[in-house]
Amino acid sequence: MRLPILLSVLLLTNSCSKKADVQLQEIPSVAGDNSSLPSLYTDNTGTVFMSWVEEKEQLAELKYATLVNSTWSEASVISADSTWFLNWADYPSIIGKDGQPMAAHWLNKKPGGTYAYDVNISAYNSEWTDKIIPHQDETATEHGFLSMLPASDSTFMAVWLDGRKTAGRDHHEYADLSKAMTLRGAIIDRKGQIIEKFLIDDSVCDCCNTSLAKTESGFIVNYRNRTEDEVRDIYSSVFRDGSWSEPKVVYKDNWEIAACPVNGPAIDAQNRIVATSWFTGANGQAKVQLGISNDYGITYDAVISVDDQDAIGRTDILMNDDKIWVSWLSSVDDSGQLNLASYSLNGEPLKQYSIPNISGKRSTGFPQITTSDRGILIAFTDVSEEQKRIRMFELK
Repeated sequence: MRLPILLSVLLLTNSCSKKADVQLQEIPSVAGDNSSLPSLYTDNTGTVFMSWVEEKEQLAELKYATLVNSTWSEASVISADSTWFLNWADYPSIIGKDGQPMAAHWLNKKPGGTYAYDVNISAYNSEWTDKIIPHQDETATEHGFLSMLPASDSTFMAVWLDGRKTAGRDHHEYADLSKAMTLRGAIIDRKGQIIEKFLIDDSVCDCCNTSLAKTESGFIVNYRNRTEDEVRDIYSSVFRDGSWSEPKVVYKDNWEIAACPVNGPAIDAQNRIVATSWFTGANGQAKVQLGISNDYGITYDAVISVDDQDAIGRTDILMNDDKIWVSWLSSVDDSGQLNLASYSLNGEPLKQYSIPNISGKRSTGFPQITTSDRGILIAFTDVSEEQKRIRMFELK
């Protein structure tokens, strides 16, 4: 069933590659049957972590494995339950440091509403700690779209969308920004203790993912904002000297939309350079954009249209070997296509690769990319057959 797709991938790759030894090819997935919601993370040692969910009847298991020296470890279970909130866009994640896990997160339903759920975080300190709820409020509202990164050897930063102000909000009150979704954060240690909490923005888009990067200057978070005029462009805030800066727009797409598009940004950093990719539907035109900053994300010197033809979005980004890599989904001939494009650090387009015949439906989720000793890894949920399963590709 995979061979025709793999051949078409290689043909597309070879047609746009100047080096015959550069190939995008499918590799065996470490995830098992009925798997979905992959999340990839490469730590400071080059160890790749992948977390994912496997469902067995009513039970969901959050698993992870590591890739070292081109070999995957055995899959291990972080947590399992039948009460989780499993969502194509708001997926669990894992981070690591020094070759070991540092923390993982997932979402747990709570009584009170269809979208009432808590963020659960388990830190790793020789073993997985009991889960904590970082937002610590009791409202039956939405909490999710979390991003996290190591802050030190013993602590990590987490940011998430927090719906505590939306508690009891009626439909006609949706335009009242005093009852809007908020963006909050916390510093947490390996024992699962919350060191400090932050309010970053008091009015943000309800269900677009956040993205967190760390520069030499500090953390930077990108997310979709929400203004009184229902303009929902990408904003950023920088964490320096113990506090988050006043949020400001990354680029004025001026996308006015009175609903959440469920299509947030991705960000990565290398020294002074920060790169961010995002989807916009401003002026009725679907686009994936790439912004490049040379001053730690304070200003963006270049904003490039990556795809202004058939973009679906759901973008990811990474920086390595003085290149910027952007992935996104697009619609081609009534089917979905996963794209991977490289750019120089000043925004010059280099190469593009494509994996065709992928569903553009929500169940495909948000494809993930990261670096490894084998090149660039790609993971996504394949829903083309009766049972969903995570598929993996690598670009050598």
